[in-house]
Amino acid sequence: MVTSVQPSASPLARHGVAYAIQAIESDGPLDDSAILPAAHAARSDRMERVLERAWLLGQRLGLPAEWERWRHLGLWVMLGLAGAMALSAWGLAQTVMGEGRSINAMAAFVTVLGPHALMLVLWVWGVIWTYAGSGSAVGSGWSLGALALRLTARMPLDRGPHAAALLQGVRRVLQRFRLAPWAFGLLSHAIWALAFGLILLALWFGFSFHAYRLSWETTILSPAFFEQFVHVTGWLPAQLGFPVPDAAAVRAAGGGLESDQRAWAWWLMGCVFCYGLLPRLLLVLLCWLAWKAGQRRLALDSSDPYVRRLLARFDALDAAVVVDPERAGSGHAAHVLPPVTQPGAPALVGFELPPEQPWPPERWQPAWHPAVQWLERIAGSSLERTAVVQRLLEQRPHALLIATWGASSPDRGTARFLREAAATASRTAILLTGTGTGTGTGTGTGSAERWQAWLQASGFPQIPVFVDTAAADAWLAGAHSGEDNPHHD
Repeated sequence: MVTSVQPSASPLARHGVAYAIQAIESDGPLDDSAILPAAHAARSDRMERVLERAWLLGQRLGLPAEWERWRHLGLWVMLGLAGAMALSAWGLAQTVMGEGRSINAMAAFVTVLGPHALMLVLWVWGVIWTYAGSGSAVGSGWSLGALALRLTARMPLDRGPHAAALLQGVRRVLQRFRLAPWAFGLLSHAIWALAFGLILLALWFGFSFHAYRLSWETTILSPAFFEQFVHVTGWLPAQLGFPVPDAAAVRAAGGGLESDQRAWAWWLMGCVFCYGLLPRLLLVLLCWLAWKAGQRRLALDSSDPYVRRLLARFDALDAAVVVDPERAGSGHAAHVLPPVTQPGAPALVGFELPPEQPWPPERWQPAWHPAVQWLERIAGSSLERTAVVQRLLEQRPHALLIATWGASSPDRGTARFLREAAATASRTAILLTGTGTGTGTGTGTGSAERWQAWLQASGFPQIPVFVDTAAADAWLAGAHSGEDNPHHD
């Protein structure tokens, strides 16, 4: 029993599973004898059918369950990384503290905010590089977001056998649609925001219940440099209400004199908030908006040979309506040809031609006729018809010319093949060979009238009939150039 895709499944989950299934099937196709009809019946859109098939196959392999495992573990991984980052930053800050709880304020500023500023610059560079045309973010493979994704996917707790394939599929989606900087950025900025929140909490607790003395020291820099540094870095915190040491307090702190330690403490916390936490929160919002907008662009590549083969298999499941000549006019609706998307090169098919009939004519050899890309000759057996229709479904030709013996009598088998073949092309025509065109016998006109009457009765009024090779060639050239002006004889 197969279950359709869950309504709660996100676009990333569905496309990630689809690309994971494609990666798995690169080693050999999976058995979808029951899943293919179920996906065909569940969805009407052709691309949605491909996604539905992948999701149903993924359910059998445990990929949606693996995705849900990632969702549950991801939050804990992010909290763990944020805690590790906060402890690391606070540990670095502790290294600048001397005995008697003396803190070098400038060194603490650089220690806490320096790594964050460097990683932020790399992320911005990665976004620029991605949209400059490379297609993947610089450093996205070792960013905090990518690290969180790898850790979540590779944690051994209930890890499925195809977790690596799902990870590969998700990465392919992110890179193909240039969502990697936004997805990894969303995770990274969220982790940094949590880390800065913990750092601020630790600073507030330490400054509230311990007496620290903040100062600065230098060997080669002048006091004016530190006055300017505090003035510049304290401007934004001051706008948000944080106290900032004035020039006299800065000089006093550098000279070992007593100064307003409360202003120094608020300056350090204000800088961490304004230059650490606040930018990360704003970038979380930006990445979330870009991510939501980018998910609407997710779509399978219709030019991918893998996708085209699946579309051809789904098209073959479309119901074909057989209209026999004796049942024509009985009220049955004519078969409506499905639209042709991504049309391929024109195709020529020789159908039930006599063995002595040369095929193809020299004028239609691909080397001599640029419009002709491939051609085929079949005797009319069921296996041959199925193989040719399958190839037509894969190629979806812009124009299909079927050459057959004019003196033959079309039957139900001919109608079935014509209906299946015509459904694959934008336009279809029939060329009757062996009709004695140009001899004055009139056999060409009689064959054309007989075939046209049969086509009309069989539900193919839109298919023109040619008895002259030159006229068929003109139709083929017109179809190739986009003209819709068939020539009848």
